[in-house]
Amino acid sequence: MARRILTWAGAVATVALAVSLNFYHLPVVTLLPGPVEDVLPQVKVAGGTRTYEAGGHLYLTTVGVDDRVNFYEALLDLADRDVEVVPRDRVYPKGQSEQEVDLQNAAEMDGSKLAATVVGLRAAGYRVDTKPDGVRVVGVVAGSAADGRLRAEDRLLAVAGHEVSSAEELRRYIGAAAVGAPLRLRVQRGHRTIEVAVSPTAPPSGPRRAYVGVSLTDIYAFPVDVQIDTRNIGGPSAGLMFTLSIVEKLGAQDLTRDRDIAGTGTVDLEGHVGPIGGIHQKLVAAKRIGARVFLLPRDNLAEARRGAPRGLALVPVSTVDDALGFLRGGAVQAASGAG
Repeated sequence: MARRILTWAGAVATVALAVSLNFYHLPVVTLLPGPVEDVLPQVKVAGGTRTYEAGGHLYLTTVGVDDRVNFYEALLDLADRDVEVVPRDRVYPKGQSEQEVDLQNAAEMDGSKLAATVVGLRAAGYRVDTKPDGVRVVGVVAGSAADGRLRAEDRLLAVAGHEVSSAEELRRYIGAAAVGAPLRLRVQRGHRTIEVAVSPTAPPSGPRRAYVGVSLTDIYAFPVDVQIDTRNIGGPSAGLMFTLSIVEKLGAQDLTRDRDIAGTGTVDLEGHVGPIGGIHQKLVAAKRIGARVFLLPRDNLAEARRGAPRGLALVPVSTVDDALGFLRGGAVQAASGAG
């Protein structure tokens, strides 16, 4: 009888452990192939500027993040070559909330769209001034000093009586303010101009300086009104595909020529293409939607070659001009992918 009782006790303990492991979330996240979006329909040109239709597609690629991983899911993910399990603080750094990371990603996406618009318009033959013409709020951190006082899409005109025209200028004034003392901001909200008082706090991490909890981006006056709808995608790595899509829209030459072209890469104001993370997941995502050409930063080529799906040609580029040269049939050649 005693042995049977112990056996039942062991079984109950095993079941309890299995259930607890199923609900316990490990301090890791998984990176997996994310959604792929055709950028061309998301690029809108207003104001009567002539645009052109493309015969093919230009796809941006993303990395999906699962931040609620239990023990059994981690075991399955470790066995999947298309999924990467990484420490949680690689995606959500210590000292930053998930919302702060999301706002940072949104700000990086806004910066990516701005750089893509500058470079794309220049490549299409327009003269573009890169001096900021204003500051816009991208988002507000919940529970911060600015929560309930500032809103996304507010345009900030002045702080403490000083007019501002760039995010860098505004951050400098806020950082020099006294913690806890009301700071007056002049804000354009829609068609109204209002005054808002915000009392800065100390930041949750980093050097002690005034912090209000907003994510900011610069505003530019462009010769053509270009809008890019990115929905819920964040981060800077779609800059290359945004830029190419703008050139495709505004140029008479069809760059795609009936091809399904995917890609990734950051872009700066000089048109340099920078490295990105999650290259393997992006390659897999591109292959799944039938793309046969993948544009990527040259700095990511060695890593990409190690696991490129069969039938996907890798085209490494260092600049937007390199990518345009390839699309136009120029000198840049495709590197061989797997198979």
